[in-house]
Amino acid sequence: MRILEVINIGYEAGGAEKSVKLLKDELTAQGHQVLVLATDTNARSKMLFADELVPAISGNALTRLFHYFWYPVAYRKMRRLMKDFQPDVVHLHTIAEFSPSLVWAIGKTPAVLTVHGPEEYTLKQLPWVLPPSDYRKQSYQWKDVTPSGRLRYAYLRFLQRPAYRFAMRRLKVILAPSKFMASDVASDFPQAKIRQLYNGIPLPGRVALPKRSTQTVLYVGRLASVKGVDHLVRSFAQVHGTMPHARLRIVGDGDRLQDLKDLAKELHILDCVEFPGWIVQQDIFKEYAAASLLAIPSVWPENLPTVAIEALAMGRPIVGSDVGGIPELVDNAKCGYLVSPSDETGLAKAITALLENPARLTSMSEAAHAKSTEFSDRIFIERIVAVYKEVSQS
Repeated sequence: MRILEVINIGYEAGGAEKSVKLLKDELTAQGHQVLVLATDTNARSKMLFADELVPAISGNALTRLFHYFWYPVAYRKMRRLMKDFQPDVVHLHTIAEFSPSLVWAIGKTPAVLTVHGPEEYTLKQLPWVLPPSDYRKQSYQWKDVTPSGRLRYAYLRFLQRPAYRFAMRRLKVILAPSKFMASDVASDFPQAKIRQLYNGIPLPGRVALPKRSTQTVLYVGRLASVKGVDHLVRSFAQVHGTMPHARLRIVGDGDRLQDLKDLAKELHILDCVEFPGWIVQQDIFKEYAAASLLAIPSVWPENLPTVAIEALAMGRPIVGSDVGGIPELVDNAKCGYLVSPSDETGLAKAITALLENPARLTSMSEAAHAKSTEFSDRIFIERIVAVYKEVSQS
């Protein structure tokens, strides 16, 4: 089969991108022809897996506003690829940087969409699409939306969302990587086939926990307001008060990096909080191996965080927010703990409960590894290929 994968970012920036990279590698190994289209957003100096790039939307505010509604460059590029590559199926992933024009450019070719997270067409999750600057103090509380934020929301809801939904009527199947997401977007696609299909990864083996004297709490991901890393830093200040040997390692990059460093300094824990920045995928596994547990303190509805699956596979319990698809990964009190979003005291108590009890940590490490087998790449690829064959033959 000839398969065209489409995603906003063409390097392994997060879970959605890792999933597309996996699809490209595994499907190519099976003899399929796979081509990946992405934009060049933040692509400089990154290791790209995308084969074709579209220039990121730029220009003044009015130009960007128009191009997010209809981006002629993306439309022409997609039309050319449809003619030259002639795919049997098109698989759309994150597409906000292409605009709805991309969907129209597909024509009558069978297409599938995976909803990886909040998008312009997901009504229940639309407030999460707004940038942090549209909320006072980046709170992501609707009561704190600024006047410009309300205007942006109106634009998204009443112009851009209808444009996406009108174009997406032709899609054959909508894939949701979590039960949460399948339920949340059901009203957005009343006439489409929505299927829940867990993403999979090549599962690494379990690695022994580090010595108790070198206990590390690990965070891996974007440093953005919705990720709740500030809550993690404040909760770790409580942990550090009773466990001074513990360390917090925050792996990733984003617009909140300096704010988080300032916060750690203000809380007098900068000497035990490390910020190595963005690191390549092969080194991520070294981070899991050196950590005692993974923290996922998100305040927004995560779909199915790939970092969680990676950590589970290596036998690392997770302390995560009880929101979105995270509860589908973390069996509470078995392979980790779930806490309410933004509950800093609850987060601190859960982390401390694991770090101070080696027997519990070991038991949860074993359960975490066992849980990860539900998310193997083999199962994922088999089911994706079955979907591709179904839609291409219908």
